[in-house]
Amino acid sequence: MDTLRRRWVLIVVIVLACTVAAVIHSERGTKIYKATASVSFQSSSASAAALQLGTGGSTEPQREANTEVLIAHSPEVARNVVKELHLNVTPSELLSEVQAEVAPTANVLNIVASTGDPAESAKFANAFAEQYIAFRSESKFGEIDQAQSRLQKQIEALPANSAERANLVQSQQRLSEERAIAGGGASIIGRASAPGSPSGTTLKSWVIIGLLIGIATAVLIVFFLESLDRRVRSPEQFEREYRLPTLTVVPRSAFRERRAAARGDELEPYRMLRSALEFTAAARTLRTLMVTSAVSSEGKTTVAIDFAHAVALTGRQTILVEMDLRRPSFASQLDIEERGGVSAALVGSATLESLLVEPIEGLSTLQVLPAGRLPHNPAELLGSQRTSEIINELAQMAEMVIIDMPPLNPVADAQILLNSDAVNGVLLVARLDRTKRDDVRRAREILDRHAVRPVGLVIAGAHGSLAYGAKYGYPANGKTTHIGQPQRGGEDRSSAAGIARPSGSATRQRLSL
Repeated sequence: MDTLRRRWVLIVVIVLACTVAAVIHSERGTKIYKATASVSFQSSSASAAALQLGTGGSTEPQREANTEVLIAHSPEVARNVVKELHLNVTPSELLSEVQAEVAPTANVLNIVASTGDPAESAKFANAFAEQYIAFRSESKFGEIDQAQSRLQKQIEALPANSAERANLVQSQQRLSEERAIAGGGASIIGRASAPGSPSGTTLKSWVIIGLLIGIATAVLIVFFLESLDRRVRSPEQFEREYRLPTLTVVPRSAFRERRAAARGDELEPYRMLRSALEFTAAARTLRTLMVTSAVSSEGKTTVAIDFAHAVALTGRQTILVEMDLRRPSFASQLDIEERGGVSAALVGSATLESLLVEPIEGLSTLQVLPAGRLPHNPAELLGSQRTSEIINELAQMAEMVIIDMPPLNPVADAQILLNSDAVNGVLLVARLDRTKRDDVRRAREILDRHAVRPVGLVIAGAHGSLAYGAKYGYPANGKTTHIGQPQRGGEDRSSAAGIARPSGSATRQRLSL
């Protein structure tokens, strides 16, 4: 249902297109008018019995009916119709517009003409009925004439007073009687009239057909596109691929182009994240937290900034470090001057205290160490011992150090710090409808090869019901919390992420923060 809901516009367009195409086909398609003439016929077995000449008359009704159909739809009958109506078509062309069929329970032959003109259809059906009767009568006359001729020869060859001659004379008389009634073996019992409307599917039926075809086509196309689309669509998919719990869900609206100071009314998801991480602090030290993602454009920098903002609002001294030395963006989001930054601290050209800035007026508990001047060799600088020393020094100056790092997959910068003792944990940012499953799996493989353990996921870019829950402080899917709850199959999410499971009273206290 989520797939159909996401692509409802495409479904509506396809269904409407198919319906309109069906209506156009109904209106512009060739209209066929059918007219039917009905003819009753007598069995030929009676004539054969009257002749008493063994003419091979059949007593099988179905066989006789099939014979009548072949006669009515024969080229000879069609040729006579063409001649009678003075048509400019060949007999074979005319036969393609006419059909003959026998009624199931009666000796009645229905001749159906189908053309684009109602009057023409009626004219063809009646003409075929008339020519069928005429051809049938002529055929019987011919048979009787041949029989009479044979009898006459036999009579002339016999003596005048012989008994055999007398029998043949009687047979000849019966043939004369048969000839008198031969023309009455078939008659039209229902003449064709011009139909008032075309036959076939009505406009309403075409509309229904168009709707059904459109729905089926739309569903097939949608699921085909979904099979090609490798993007992750739900928090549950991220949890399965990363094997990590979702700590909070951030709505798409939180990533609008605005300064960090103006996003103070959208920090509820980060308060939830702050509370969730307090559970982790009960089991492991978490003073330095790296924020990264699998690929770029997942929103990790925005998450790092707003999370630092939410922590600093509690009165805890917080330092936000921009160690993305390739594509830094703190200056644009926080409206600060770069000055020396991390690059200056790495080369030792300035003290850390002099490089720290306060980005939000009136919030002295939040300090930022921007990236500074971009070096030519960021991976080598971050891999130096000085990087770990800087992080440790910052951890002594603040209660929480949040480090914004480049994404895991494209560059090695974040991977270098994953083996550093100075980093206590990793927070993964995952963007709905942006990150592909292959990217997530590659990032998870990278995490598995390094020492620093991830603490959980921040799902970014939520919309619909997920965004509503995130906006008003409710976790995704209406769940009370993912922390400390066992996964399907019995796996404990809190154990997988290294998060402790406090008692019920402790849980209530921490969630109220």
